[in-house]
Amino acid sequence: MYELFAIAAGVTIGMLSYTTAIRPKIATIILGSVIVGAVISFISGELYISWAFLVFDVAQVLIAAGMVTALLAGWKLAGSILNIPKSGNHRIR
Repeated sequence: MYELFAIAAGVTIGMLSYTTAIRPKIATIILGSVIVGAVISFISGELYISWAFLVFDVAQVLIAAGMVTALLAGWKLAGSILNIPKSGNHRIR
C-alpha cells in the first residue's frame, strides 16, 4: 500500500520539477525523492526493520519522478515537432 504513495509522490515531484531549469530540476528530484522516501519508510515502519527499505523507497520515488519528467519532456518535444498549438486561440478552417 505504501508503494502507491511512493509512486504518487514521485509523479507529483516530477510534475512540479518539470517547470524549473535543468540544474534545479535535478536537485529538486533527488532531494525530494530522498525526503519523501525517508518519510514513507518511517511511516510504514520499514525503518525499524532494516535501513535497506530506505534505499528501495527512495529509488521508487526517484524512478517515478524521472519517468514523469522524461515523459513530459517528450510530450513537449513531440508537440513542438508536430507544431501543435499550445492554446485554444487558433481557428479551425
